[in-house]
Amino acid sequence: MHDVVVPPNPGEQPPVPAAPASSQAPVESAPASLGQPEPLDAAGGRPTPPEPAQAPGSGDPAVPPPPPVGSPAAPRATDGALSQAGLDLLTFFLDDGAAGGELDTLGHWLQGFEDRAAAVGLSLNRGKCRLSVAPGATIPEALQGIETFPLDDIQHLGVPCGSPETMRAFVEEAAKSAERKMRMIASLPDAHVALTLLKFCAGFVSVVHLMRAVGAVFDFACIDQATQSCLATITGIETDASAWALASLPVRLGGLGLHSCADTAAIAHIAATFDGEACLPSLVTPYVLPHAMLLDEDDTFLASLEDPRLAPFESVLEKIQNVLQARDNYGGRGQKVWSATVHDERRKALLISMTEELGRSGRLQGSALALKQVQVRARIQSCSAQHASAWLYGNAEADPRLWLSPAELAVAIRLRLGLPIAPMPSICRLCGTGSADVDGVHARSCFSGGRRTRMHNALRDVIADFARRGLLAPAVERPVFSNTERKRPDISYVRDGTTVVLDVAVTFPLQPSNPQLALCPSFSLV
Repeated sequence: MHDVVVPPNPGEQPPVPAAPASSQAPVESAPASLGQPEPLDAAGGRPTPPEPAQAPGSGDPAVPPPPPVGSPAAPRATDGALSQAGLDLLTFFLDDGAAGGELDTLGHWLQGFEDRAAAVGLSLNRGKCRLSVAPGATIPEALQGIETFPLDDIQHLGVPCGSPETMRAFVEEAAKSAERKMRMIASLPDAHVALTLLKFCAGFVSVVHLMRAVGAVFDFACIDQATQSCLATITGIETDASAWALASLPVRLGGLGLHSCADTAAIAHIAATFDGEACLPSLVTPYVLPHAMLLDEDDTFLASLEDPRLAPFESVLEKIQNVLQARDNYGGRGQKVWSATVHDERRKALLISMTEELGRSGRLQGSALALKQVQVRARIQSCSAQHASAWLYGNAEADPRLWLSPAELAVAIRLRLGLPIAPMPSICRLCGTGSADVDGVHARSCFSGGRRTRMHNALRDVIADFARRGLLAPAVERPVFSNTERKRPDISYVRDGTTVVLDVAVTFPLQPSNPQLALCPSFSLV
């Protein structure tokens, strides 16, 4: 869609385009679409493209051709086009764009745009255009046929730019659309596939562009509630406040990566505002530029700065203030940097609250309470280790056997979030002596049943297979020591005359026999 922005009356200076409720009139229109069939004339043939108008006394076209798509000069080519066409705003992103100026000037520019498109075999679909003008404005002939909209219903690149009421309605409709998508995902029979789609195709990722545009003015908590409900439908797990707070953390911090929209909206908008500020000089005229860059007059930006959800994160607020003063948004990585800081601090606060909650509950005392508190910290730390989350979101190109069944996925998610996997403790069916606790600690550390041996052999064979691919000719459990043949390394190979031996050990970071060892950074809970 190509968007064209026009002021209300010809001859007036344009107001500030950055203000959502300004009287500036955006018009949206579709650019020439690649691959679209050329229109037919009345005889059924293809019309001859009109010859471009020639400037008096010159062999060059009056309207210069646009720069090649993707060329380095293309993003800033609007500088010259603005002064040439007399527009106040001109910007394109792929096949979307916006232009703004007086109505007559805009009509002249649009005619030239259509002429240039026709010269290369393309056409402008006016049915996808949007024109917003003040009530009572006279539409010039060149803009006839474009659907008009009121000034308070301005949309550009999927973002509402009109009055607060229409913006709120737009966000509510976007939230409903996201909820419908999540309900469809939750109905899929394959739970692991559904969880992967929820992470990468719905929830946070589906509205992040909108959050960057409207900020914390609107509450995105409904998206978080829908995401939590979708997770419950997929896995059959009802998460409490602590479990959901952990699930909303990034995977690298032991969560599920289902980011909270409500906690991110303010940061996303602040970062987008700084990112857009650097682009303004190439998009608007010098008259509009000073007004467009007055951030202290942007109500949406100020509301995001004052969002109460940012108040607990003093380090983030300090970084934002530094950017305000230096006008350096980490090279366009502000949202990533600030979000990472918020997530790190939320994780620290969550660990403290979870361990304190264990003490307040009164269910555990003394050494049992101390052990449980250590295991909570160790579980989240080990889930944050490298490769510990490789199973979480499947790979379409991977072996189908690597995708978990619904029952397996539910247990794995419960263990990751610290939720019980059984209603009450019981006697272990394998060893007959140990107590199978509801947290699955004994089930994952019991020596009976041969599970650890099978895991050991599987890891050994995978490492040996990689060594064979590297042409190292590994030997599996072959004696290499002369003093005794009872000691056989799991894998051995010779390289540059030196014998290299490898031994594989299957460990459990929550082993009750040595709780402090569970906090070792090298442990990984897979």
